[in-house]
Amino acid sequence: MSKGFNRVMMVCLWLVLAFVYIPIVAIIGMSFNDTPYGMFPYIFTTRWYTTLFTTSNLPGACWLSLKFSLLVAVSAVVIGTLTSYGLQACSPRVAKRMNSLIQMPIIIPWLVTSISILLLATFVGAGRSYPTMYLGNLIVVLPYVVLLVNARFQEMDRTPEAAARLLGASPARVFWDVTMPGILPGVLAGGIMALIVCFNSFALQYYLAPVAVQTLPVTVFTRIKSGYQADLNALSAIIILVAIIIVVLFSRMGYSAGSLFGMSSGSKAKKGE
Repeated sequence: MSKGFNRVMMVCLWLVLAFVYIPIVAIIGMSFNDTPYGMFPYIFTTRWYTTLFTTSNLPGACWLSLKFSLLVAVSAVVIGTLTSYGLQACSPRVAKRMNSLIQMPIIIPWLVTSISILLLATFVGAGRSYPTMYLGNLIVVLPYVVLLVNARFQEMDRTPEAAARLLGASPARVFWDVTMPGILPGVLAGGIMALIVCFNSFALQYYLAPVAVQTLPVTVFTRIKSGYQADLNALSAIIILVAIIIVVLFSRMGYSAGSLFGMSSGSKAKKGE
C-alpha cells in the first residue's frame, strides 16, 4: 500500500478515536465546571460532587439499578451457561437452529419487547412490577450470555472432558473441574455484557418498572425533561472511573478483551501482550 493511503487510514483512525473519546473526556471535564449547563467560561469546582453525595437522588437510583442489574446478570449467567451446555448435547444441525432461535431477541427492538411483556403481564394480572421488570430484562440479556458462552464451547478442546469421563469422573466433576475452566472467559464476558445491557435498558425499565420506582435510566430521563443538573456529570465521571478500574483489574488477572469476547484462541492473554 502507498504511503498516502496509509496516512489517510491513520487520519481516519484518529478521527474515530476522537469521535469516541472526546464526549467521555468532555463530560469528565464538565463535572468540575462551576457552570451548571457545561458552558464557558470554565471555572474549576468540586461542588457537583458534593451535591451528588448530599442532596441528589442519583446515588439511590444508581444503587437500585446496580443491584437489579447484578441480580439479572447472575441469573442470566447461570441459565445461559446451562443452556449453552445443553446445546452441546444436540446434533450440530439442531444446535445451530436452536442457537439462532435463542438469539432472535437481540434483533427485536427493546420498545417492542417492552410493550409485549407489559401486555402479557397485564393479561395475567402482574402488571408493572419487579417480577415483570426482572423477566423482561432477563429475556433481553440472556441471548448475549448464550452467544458468548457458546463461542467458548466452539473454541475449546473437548478431549479432556472425554478423558475425565473415561477415568470415572462424574458429570458434575467433569463440568466443574474441566468444562468450567475452559468456558470461564465466555461466562465472564456474558456476565459483563448482561450487566451493562441491563443497567442501560431504559425502555424496559420505563415500561415495566413499578409505579414510582426510579432506576437510574428512568431518573436521568425524568430529570432531563425537568431541567439538567450538573451532578449528573459527576455521576457519569464516577461510572467511567469504575469502568476503567474494572478493565485494569481484568487485565491484571490476565484476561484481555479478545480472550473474554471470543476473539483469541486462549482463555488468558499471554504475559507481555
